[in-house]
Amino acid sequence: MIEHRQIIKNLGGIRGLARRLGHKHHTTVQGWWERNNIPSERMEEVLSAAAERSAA
Repeated sequence: MIEHRQIIKNLGGIRGLARRLGHKHHTTVQGWWERNNIPSERMEEVLSAAAERSAA
């Protein structure tokens, strides 16, 4: 099973990932953290952020 909290942590935490995704507020990502679930319709966006981070 995928540990979504670990993905969020690896991408800079709640606030860091929210910034990477261009969110004005961190509460969306915080909800994902609390549920330990990144919605499938947002996963591509998160994986893109991860690819950008690893390329930097």
